[in-house]
Amino acid sequence: MALIVVCTTLLFSVPPADAGCACGASAGCESGCQAAPACVEKTICVPQWVTENRTITVTECRPETRSREVTVYKRVAVTKPVTRSYTVMVPEVRTRQVTRTVRKPVWETVSKDYTVCVPVWENVTREYTVNVPVWKNVEQTCTVMVPHQETRQGKRQVCKIVPVKETRKVTCDQGHWAVEQVEVPCCNAPARGCGGCGGCDSGCGASSGCDSGCAPATKTVCRRVWVPNVVTKEIEVTVCKRQVEEQEYEYCVTVCKPEQRTRSVRVCSYKPETRTCTRKVCHYERQTRTRQVKVCKVVCEQRTCERKYTVCVPQTRTKTCNVTSWNCDPETKTVNCTVMVPHQVQKQIQVRVCRPVMKKVLVPACGRCGGGCGGSGC
Repeated sequence: MALIVVCTTLLFSVPPADAGCACGASAGCESGCQAAPACVEKTICVPQWVTENRTITVTECRPETRSREVTVYKRVAVTKPVTRSYTVMVPEVRTRQVTRTVRKPVWETVSKDYTVCVPVWENVTREYTVNVPVWKNVEQTCTVMVPHQETRQGKRQVCKIVPVKETRKVTCDQGHWAVEQVEVPCCNAPARGCGGCGGCDSGCGASSGCDSGCAPATKTVCRRVWVPNVVTKEIEVTVCKRQVEEQEYEYCVTVCKPEQRTRSVRVCSYKPETRTCTRKVCHYERQTRTRQVKVCKVVCEQRTCERKYTVCVPQTRTKTCNVTSWNCDPETKTVNCTVMVPHQVQKQIQVRVCRPVMKKVLVPACGRCGGGCGGSGC
C-alpha cells in the first residue's frame, strides 16, 4: 500500500520575551517605559497530522494465454574449405635507456646522550636474634617389653577311623527250579482245512478224514520253571566310622613382659642470642653518558641504465581451414504464450495529511513609553 504525505506548514515569527523595544531603547531603558512587558493575544496556525482514506486508480497486469504462429528455423550444417589471413603477434626483444632516481643510504656518526642507572653498593650492619641449641644428657625411666618363652598345655580334637560292627537287613531270593507240564501245538506245519487235524503224522488222535469242526492238535511237554522265594534276614557287617577325641598337648609361646629400665637421653633446648652481620645493600644512581650512534640518511641520485623489454610485432599469415556454415530452413509452428494485460483497479489507501489548525497564544509585547520612546508600539 502506497503512503502519500501532504504537508502544509505556515511559519510565523514570534518575538522572544526578553527582546528590546522597537523604538530603539533597551529593555531596561530609563526613559520611563513600563517595568514588565505586556502580553498580546495572537492567532497562529499549528500543523496537525491526520490519516485519511483515499481512492486511487492503479494499473495491474493480469496473465492471459494466447496463441500465435512462430517461424522456426532449422539449422543445416554445410562444410567447405576457406583460405583465411590472420595476424600473429610475434614477441621481439628491444633495448632502451632508462633514467631513474635511486635512494642511496649515507651513514653518519652522531653523538647522543642517554641515561643509565648505575648500581652503588654499601655495607650495612644489622643485628638479628638466633636460637642456639643447647644439648643436655637426662636420665629417663622407661618401660620395655621383654620377650620370654613359655610352655603351655592345650587340648585339641583328633579324628580317628574306628571299625564298628552293625546289623543290616538283606533281602535275597532262595527259590528253586521246578518241572511243569505245558500243552504246545503238535507240529510247526501250517494248518490244513480244519486246522491241521488230518495233516499231522504225529498221531494227534484224529482220523485223517475228520470233520471241518475239529479242534487244533496239541501235545504236553515238560519244561524247567524258576520258583522264587524272597527271604529277608539280618546280617552283621563291619563299618569304618570317624571318631573325634580330645587330646592334650604342649606348645611354646613367646610372651612379652614389661620391665622398668633407665636410659640416658640427649635433650635439646634453645637459647636466644643477639648477633651482628654486615650486608651489602644496592641502590641505583642515574648518570648521563654519551655514545656514538650511526645514523643513516637517504640521498637521491640519478642513474642511467639499459633495460630490455619485449614488444609484440604483428605478422600476417595465411591458413586453409574447413568452415562449417549453417543454412536455416524456415518452419511455421503454433505456440501458446502468456501475456500480461494491464487493467485499471480502484484501491483504498491511507494518506497522512498535514492540516493547519488555528490556535490562540499569548505573545509578550514591548511596553508603551511615556515620551522618550516616541509613543509607538513594538
